[in-house]
Amino acid sequence: MVVTSLVTFLLLLMRLFGEPMIRHYLPEHVDRIERFVTIGLIICLAVFIDRLGRRFYWQRHVKRRRGRETPKLLQDLVTILIVAMSVAVGLWWQEGLTLTGIAATSIGVAAAIGVALQPDIQDVFSGLAMNYEDTCAIGDWVTVQLPDQGDISGRVSGLSWRSAFLTLEDGSRASIPNHLFTSNPVLNYSRPRGAKQLEVKIGVDVRVPSERVREMLWGEAFKAVRSPGLSREPSPEVLMTEINSDAGIYAVRFWYDPDQIMPIPAKSIMLLSLQKVLLQHELPLPVTQVEMTPPPNLELARGAMEVRDALSHAGLFRATLNDEQLNALAANCKRVEFARGDVLMRQGDPADSMYILLEGATSITLSTEISALHEVAVSAAGDVVGEMSLMTGASRTATATALTRLRALKVDKHAIEDLLKASPGLFELFSRFLAQRQLENAAAANKKQTVQEVESDILAKMMSFFSRAFRARQS
Repeated sequence: MVVTSLVTFLLLLMRLFGEPMIRHYLPEHVDRIERFVTIGLIICLAVFIDRLGRRFYWQRHVKRRRGRETPKLLQDLVTILIVAMSVAVGLWWQEGLTLTGIAATSIGVAAAIGVALQPDIQDVFSGLAMNYEDTCAIGDWVTVQLPDQGDISGRVSGLSWRSAFLTLEDGSRASIPNHLFTSNPVLNYSRPRGAKQLEVKIGVDVRVPSERVREMLWGEAFKAVRSPGLSREPSPEVLMTEINSDAGIYAVRFWYDPDQIMPIPAKSIMLLSLQKVLLQHELPLPVTQVEMTPPPNLELARGAMEVRDALSHAGLFRATLNDEQLNALAANCKRVEFARGDVLMRQGDPADSMYILLEGATSITLSTEISALHEVAVSAAGDVVGEMSLMTGASRTATATALTRLRALKVDKHAIEDLLKASPGLFELFSRFLAQRQLENAAAANKKQTVQEVESDILAKMMSFFSRAFRARQS
């Protein structure tokens, strides 16, 4: 823009004040030079206007209005039209050429060039068609399905006269001729704007009850979609899509935002979460076996062993109870089920139980003076809900609502009280574990507390809440 302005200014000075110098040194060429300077001045003014249009119209107004950059091809086309019109006006004004003659000459030259550059012309017109049809725009995430080379996926980073440029997931840049965009299927993940669906498939041993697998995977999917780039709405879903002699195949469908995350990382987030729940609950993967093996005892897996395993995986009990104490607590716990939308506990209510989730997921929400409900976490299979309130007698600090059909292990006050009566030393062990948990939360919230203060406070609350067990301890 600076160079254009400088050249325009010099030509204007030459046109206004350079005539005496030209008559002195080149008297026989005065008229011709003045005509050329005038034509050059008209062209420079047109280029200057085009530069202003690029800066203030294309790069500011249009970008702010459309939310993305205008393809360079369209900007270049406008530039060519403006310059061509300025040349035609200059020749008509200074040389006396008719616009019809200029047009006829231009058509002849264009025809000769078109024959010589036929493949390039095809790319140019394909690029114009892409812009006219709004097939894709800079910033869109697309997959071009090429029959010979395979699919190419990436973000559109540029659209030129001949090629479209894609930035691939590894950061490299691919140049694809425009005619391939118009002659092959193009999948645009960014159109229309909004979340798009992805799907991952998981195979599980066909002998495991499908309803149990579905609820476990579904609960973990609800938890995973809280990750950045994934979308909470529409809600994820789990479908059984195939059954064969070895496996039941489950499709986990979820939604993601193409403007925030690419498909492969989005699938990775979901698969990592699903793998965790498979390993945690030891769900058997499909294996084709030659030797004869008895089927797994599924009733046993959902019986006493399920209760015992759930308690042993809960951090509070894993860190404090021995095998005998775990078995005693398991005998006093019971499994419960909730339908989707049921409330397990409500903020402000008195506490009389905690839940260890076996299948499904819950939404943990807080109600404040500013907002009615605000989700702070999602708990899925293996997580514990409500332990601090149960152990200290404090009112519920949050509301837990079932996001799916939910199975959970309920541990109530009487079960803990019986355990404390039999093993009074657990008062100190429980308070020490809960104090450490509270200190970790306080550190995350930048609150300064000492171990002794927190442990003493929790121990006092436990002794007050479980007063019968505490009196038995003293006696």
